[in-house]
Amino acid sequence: PWDGLYKKSVMVSGAAGMLGSAMVDILIYLNEEKNAGITIYALGRTKEKLLNRYGRYTEKEYLNVITADVTDEFGFDFDTDYIIHAASNANPRMYANYPVDTLLTNVLGTENFLKYGKSHGMKRFLYVSSGEMYGQPDESVTNGFTEEYCGKVNYTDPRSCYPSGKRAAETLCHSYISQYNAEAVIVRPCHCYGPTQSLSDNRAISDFIRKATNGEDIVLKSDGSLERTHCYCLDAAQGMFLVLLCAPNGQAYNIADNRSDASVRKLAEIIAQNGGCKVVFDLPKEADKKGFSKVTRAVLNGDKLRALGWKPMWDLSEGTKSTIEILKNI
Repeated sequence: PWDGLYKKSVMVSGAAGMLGSAMVDILIYLNEEKNAGITIYALGRTKEKLLNRYGRYTEKEYLNVITADVTDEFGFDFDTDYIIHAASNANPRMYANYPVDTLLTNVLGTENFLKYGKSHGMKRFLYVSSGEMYGQPDESVTNGFTEEYCGKVNYTDPRSCYPSGKRAAETLCHSYISQYNAEAVIVRPCHCYGPTQSLSDNRAISDFIRKATNGEDIVLKSDGSLERTHCYCLDAAQGMFLVLLCAPNGQAYNIADNRSDASVRKLAEIIAQNGGCKVVFDLPKEADKKGFSKVTRAVLNGDKLRALGWKPMWDLSEGTKSTIEILKNI
């Protein structure tokens, strides 16, 4: 129900990131093609990245580019209807090198937005968590992680900054609901991909796509047996808007297109086929392994979001082919 956004104001953090920018793209599209009259606040840490990302649209009155570190006290002051917190370090190298920043962006950033929204007319808050918050699966997980599951996370591992930060931020959302009657909902994306990926994103799927786009061989640093759920960025973004507008207060939803469940090896082969390149194997260096997930199977169950009405459009083959074509064209 896109008209639920018409004439509203929407603030998106992480607006230069993969999912945040996909959401802003959709808002721009609604304004340009549907005359939706949405006021957009696109937040990011680097103004240059935001200006480069949105180009000529930054001259539009409806698009407001805001430079801010979400862990600091906000220097802006205006009311907004919806706040979407999608800012976070989202690749293994960042977890390894900046665990403190990763943790605080999720926890302090969520606190700052909830506190800001509470005093600035916010109708609802959407927190972009992650499927990594589930931790390690046990024998009860037979059909993918469902939203009520909560597995083990090794808190002594610096990489736990990411899933632990996501868990703490989700708890903070529920605390604001309980104590302040806030409106807040949560999404837990799987391994998303698409042409909105960052050039510095070193997650496996982003690296594979970058290699295929450049006509280089895809390098696997394992036997590729780990299984993941994947989702095209625009399918993920429309699912996130659906949760923002339609989900009951306090609910969490996996963003997971189970048509695109695949092992890392199968993923590499699909991307290589679409990019006209080969898959080769290489053992990882210790520095690279430091940021690797210890989870052996990270399949998310997407039934709950589908029951809400979500209908993803691109499967893994179509989505990666589209991504490579778009990146080559630009």
